Amino acid sequence: MTARPKALILGIDGGSLAMMEPFIARGLLPHLAGLLDQSMHGATTTTWPAHTAPGWSTFVTARRPGGHGVYQFFGTQEADYGDRLTGTGDFGCSTIWEWLAAQGWSAGIINVPMSHPPRELPGYQVTWPLERTLRFSDPPTLLGELSRAGAPFMPDIMAMFQGDHGYLDKALANVAARGRSIAHLMEHHETDVVMAVITEIDRIAHHYWHFSDACHPGHTVPEQAEWGRAVELIHRAVDAVIGDILATVGDDTPVMLVSDHGLGQGRLNLGVNSLLEEAGLLATASGAGGHAGWFEGEGRGVDFGRTRAYMPTPGCYGVNLNLAGRQHRGIVRKDEVAGLSDEVSELFLSLRAPDTGRPVFAAVLPRAEAYPGAMSHTAPDLLLVPADEGVLADPGPVGGVWRPSEQTGMHRYAGLWAYRSPRVPAGRREEPVALCDLAPTLLHDLGLRHPAAVHGRPVPEVLDAGAGPLPFLPDPGAPAPHPKDIARSLREDDLTARTLSAMGYL
Repeated sequence: MTARPKALILGIDGGSLAMMEPFIARGLLPHLAGLLDQSMHGATTTTWPAHTAPGWSTFVTARRPGGHGVYQFFGTQEADYGDRLTGTGDFGCSTIWEWLAAQGWSAGIINVPMSHPPRELPGYQVTWPLERTLRFSDPPTLLGELSRAGAPFMPDIMAMFQGDHGYLDKALANVAARGRSIAHLMEHHETDVVMAVITEIDRIAHHYWHFSDACHPGHTVPEQAEWGRAVELIHRAVDAVIGDILATVGDDTPVMLVSDHGLGQGRLNLGVNSLLEEAGLLATASGAGGHAGWFEGEGRGVDFGRTRAYMPTPGCYGVNLNLAGRQHRGIVRKDEVAGLSDEVSELFLSLRAPDTGRPVFAAVLPRAEAYPGAMSHTAPDLLLVPADEGVLADPGPVGGVWRPSEQTGMHRYAGLWAYRSPRVPAGRREEPVALCDLAPTLLHDLGLRHPAAVHGRPVPEVLDAGAGPLPFLPDPGAPAPHPKDIARSLREDDLTARTLSAMGYL
């Protein structure tokens, strides 16, 4: 048995107190209940959009998306209207891993979304690739070692929902497998900090929510009774794994629990590009092609030579203006930007959900306001801020403006956090904490520094429990891209396209 880490970070993709607390009240999550009892904890405010890619990127950089430059699984300002996959090469800044390394600490990074491709860092990495690849660990021998030890690691893209609700059994088995992998790595590879993310709660809630929610418009009695308990069962599986991990580190090890967003009922998909076409701001043509697949369908595609505004990627909740000189087929002049922005804003702010009659969006923000920071130029031009989080905005250039959502559970802006430390008082914090504040909070409690330029700052209660503010760390800067890093597009990997489509992300 190697030495315990000095700190442990446990991530739950899609975790929220709103989902957990009813199960805790029934005694179904004893390990999570115990951790919350021993921790300062509460809700987080995450990112707009509430999404995996900007969420985890915000946590590891302590910067909001305008500071790190990751807004979705895909680049949102592709001049050729493409589907380039994003990753660590898109970070325009340093991360907590560089800050630890600069202070002599090593890290074990396990399944953290947006951690691929691996970087040269002290410790080890099992990354989170969005494409089919065998190069997702550092050292490269780590995957073979896990397999030989009976703890093989399946990349998340291979372990997502594929459209068959029999997936529940696979998800439960994969959570247990994740636990075996994490246990092996922690036992045989000593590092100062370990971070592991378990993603299956998100996957299950997206596609089984309607089975257990009698108020969902698509509520049905499932073919198999356990599907109606899928959200509960996956929480219990995650609780068991977290219990096993906590047992290896002891009560005196600082532990941070964090999620990238929450989850709640999902009802409708809004085809943003279809709405823009109805408003005369986007044009389609027969056989148009050569762009990302979400711009095409039913024999038609977006005609960018006649399009003034468009949604660049699924799930980004953004609208781009098709600017002349920036986009390859841009037609919008600089003197038209203000008026066109107002026209787009009015269109979306006036939109009402067909089932409730209520506004779909609370605001439409220019990117300078929505995404301040050094990487603002890579953000969508306009951000659609939801008023109704049960509506998923996607490109949808054909097929109508509204349709029932494939995702019956959808992301929520409120996530969760908990921090257990001998130096921090336990208890529920009623005021939410910004997701970007959590890494500085952990570092401060460990007596470590972070750069001044980050958006986040330590939670006041943790700051007050220590020796006061620490000097800032000289910023190591964005890590240099690995020489083998290759920018990939969705069209180059059928597995990724099929999987993200089955998940409802395309």
